Order: sequence, then C-alpha cells, then structure tokens
Amino acid sequence: MTTPVTIEEARAWYDDDPTHGFGHILRVLRMAEFLAQEAGANLEIVRAAALLHDATGAHGHLDSAARSEHHNASAAFAREVLTAKGWPEAKIAAVEEAIRTHRFRAGDPPRTLEAQVLFDADKLDAIGAVGVVRAVAYALAHNSPAYARPSAQFLETGQKAPGEQHSAYHEYLFKLRRLRERLFTPAAKAIAARRDAVMRTYFEALADEMEGRDLTPEAWQAPEALVGPLLVERGWRLATAESCTGGLIGSRLTDIPGSSAYFAGGIVAYAYDAKVRLLGVPWQVLEAHGAVSEPVVRLMAEGAKRALSVEVAIAVSGIAGPTGGTAEKPVGTTWIAISTPETTLARRFVWPHDRVGNKKATAEQALQWLLEILSG
Repeated sequence: MTTPVTIEEARAWYDDDPTHGFGHILRVLRMAEFLAQEAGANLEIVRAAALLHDATGAHGHLDSAARSEHHNASAAFAREVLTAKGWPEAKIAAVEEAIRTHRFRAGDPPRTLEAQVLFDADKLDAIGAVGVVRAVAYALAHNSPAYARPSAQFLETGQKAPGEQHSAYHEYLFKLRRLRERLFTPAAKAIAARRDAVMRTYFEALADEMEGRDLTPEAWQAPEALVGPLLVERGWRLATAESCTGGLIGSRLTDIPGSSAYFAGGIVAYAYDAKVRLLGVPWQVLEAHGAVSEPVVRLMAEGAKRALSVEVAIAVSGIAGPTGGTAEKPVGTTWIAISTPETTLARRFVWPHDRVGNKKATAEQALQWLLEILSG
C-alpha cells in the first residue's frame, strides 16, 4: 500500500501565482479526477501527477526559462517525493511520464491514459473563463498588455515581427484557440467545446473593442434589438423553428427586454421525427430532399407559423459540422427560410467556420435577413 500525496503537503510546493499557483493545481486535480473516473484511468497515479505536475516550477514561474523546462524539473521532483514515500518503480514511472508529457510545447505526446488525463485537465484550465483570466494575468505579470494588434507576419506564421509585444491576445491566437483540437479523452473534448466558445467570444470582443470595431450602429444595434419595434409597428408576432442552431436565434431574441411583446416562442426540431410531429413536415419530403434542403426549411417556417399562431417565422436547417457533409452538401451548408403573411422565402449559405462558428453565422444571417425584410 503506497502512501498517497495529500493536498496539505502539496500546498507547500506552490505559491499564490494566479497562473501556475495552488489554485491552478486544485482546479486541475478536480478536473483530472473527473476525467479519470470517466475514462477508467488509474486514479492514484492521476491524483499524484496532478498535485505534483507544476511543483518545482512554482517559485520560478515568472522566469520564462524556468517555465520552459518545468515539466522535466517537476517530473524529477515527483520521483524524489514518491521514492521517499515508498512507491514502486512502475507507479513512479507512470506519474513521471504524465508530468513530463503534460506540457503543450514539449513535443512529447502523452501515451498512457493517465498522462492523457493530466494533459487534458491541465489544458482545460487554460481555456474558458478561467483560461482568459490566467492569460491576462500572465501577460500583465510580464509587463505585457492584454491586447496588442498582431502583425501580419504573426497572423500568417505565428512569429512576431521585430519589436512586437506578445500580448494575451497573441497567446490566444498562437496557443489557446488550438488547445481544444489537441485533447484526448471524450469527456474533456465535450467540456472543451463550451469553454472554447466562452474564450473565443471574449477575445473576439476584446479585439473589437480595442480596435474600435464596435463603434458603428451595426455593431451596437444588433438585429435582434432592431426587429422588435418593426414587428410591433406592423402588429406581427414572430416564431422560430430551429434545427442546426439549437435555439440560438430564440436565445438572442429573448436577450432583448420586452421581447415578449412580439416573440411568441420557438420550436427546436432537431431530429426528423420532431420536424414531422411539431412542424408538420411530411416524412416523404424529408426522405426525398433531406433535412437540409429548401423544401424542408420552407415547410418548417410555415409549420412554426401555424403551431404558434403568428404572422412571421424564421426557420433554419444546416450541417454545422465537423462531420455530416457530402460533396453535394458540404459542412457549413445551411438553409434559412422566412415566412411572412404574404410569402415564404428561402436562401442557401455555406459557412466556412467550425461548428460553433457555423451556428453563430446562421443565427446572425437569419436575424439580419429578417431585419432587411421588415425594413422594406
């Protein structure tokens, strides 16, 4: 029976640094335990690796040279600690391997399940809301700004131009936005999808505000805020029928105070049978044309109008990705329909983004198109 590494003793190995201090260790430990249980990894090895993975780097965390080799130093320190506790060689080597391969830029990928769990847990703490705070804190601690305009050279190659600062935004472009693609365990990938969206929204907004791109009427008067008065003026009420966007359009509409005056509600009809039962789309139309098609999206919009007794409805159906595309309908293919008291119109788009980006682009285009129609 080996003597475990405890949280109490690990606390002495770290300081209060906001990026690699003890708070980071506790978050990684919690995430690693969760991922280990989901993946069936050895929890004893994962716990020890999580508590030790940044240990010797703590006091040198502001020194970039020390940070560049902290994975090797921490792995050696872990061997000392576990040897003193009487751990067998096989388990020490497993912990050492996990720590040595957890670093993003190390170039030595984690091969064992326990190493992959630690890698994923550590990277998940670098994205999402916490990841944003850590990136900004690290930049400020190194007398770098949260944002500096990236050069064309950096955007193209990842290499800074002479005299260019490495801001938190640079770190986002160079490293953080790629972390989601490098994860190993299924649970980590699922968690990363949400955290990555939070991080991207923040850094995109940061760049827009720093560059003044949000100082136009189009930016600060979002379409969901502008369609309301136009609908009220006509005495129309709006409904949505969403497939690929999963309720995103309805969410944006209800972000506006007082939207209940003109937004009746929405139907998220993702599966074929939901489109049939809730929107009245005939099975034979779905089977003949597929869910992502002009006939189906038109019927979805008209079905939403009937179901919610409104004058105008938006419907969307698309292939958000990353899988599901074909030569005829590649990933990003999306149909949008808007049905008014006079007619039903439909348009096809092919977005070039990832899954989250394609959903956002669909919602934005649907609301912009509705604004155009209401503006006459």
